Amino acid sequence: MRRLLVIGLATLFFSGCMVDVTAPVKQAPPEQQVEAAALQPAVLAEVPSYYGDYRPGQRITDDRRLRKTGEVMRDSLGEMEVLKATGQQKRVNTGPAELTIRETKLLRYEPESSESSLAGKFTPEPEFEFVKLFVEVRNIGDEPIHFNPLAEINTDKGEALLWKNDIYQEGLGGEIPPGEVKAGNIGFILEDANVQVLSLKTGVVVRAADGKLADAREVEIRF
Repeated sequence: MRRLLVIGLATLFFSGCMVDVTAPVKQAPPEQQVEAAALQPAVLAEVPSYYGDYRPGQRITDDRRLRKTGEVMRDSLGEMEVLKATGQQKRVNTGPAELTIRETKLLRYEPESSESSLAGKFTPEPEFEFVKLFVEVRNIGDEPIHFNPLAEINTDKGEALLWKNDIYQEGLGGEIPPGEVKAGNIGFILEDANVQVLSLKTGVVVRAADGKLADAREVEIRF
């Protein structure tokens, strides 16, 4: 009898220590899951190879590893979220200028400080949406040229985004020697971010020696 009592007590003790592994695991709210992902850069994709040795500026959050809708990156400069993205690549030749659009993204950005952000001079808003393209410009001719990759962008919501309002200002225009490539970002703040189609118009190509050489071309990007 005493032995049965000991066995019974032992069974009761160990059963109290067991965990029900079949119980459902409580999930964090979606906003906390996004925040967790943002704080773990390892979950994001690697930097695409077409960025090559390009290095981003120091006044706006680096978005190179943001590839998919909903991804968020948070750093000391601010918080950036992908609203839409397309890896569709477009290439167009305008005389000796070859323009390649490597990627296009629609981003939401909240700078940590508007005074330290490139966007600070373009908008007073603490948070805004903008379209960003990573482009390459190559001079495939045998003479130096002057070429701005984008003169303007028109959205299907009726906005016209002009080259002078590029928030990145990475010096992609100007003179390009024969055989050389310039690569970098171009970005424009949007008033209406619910866009589906972008119509891009390139600048004209000007031969450094004697003036205009090739007219502007148009490219369409769809999200």
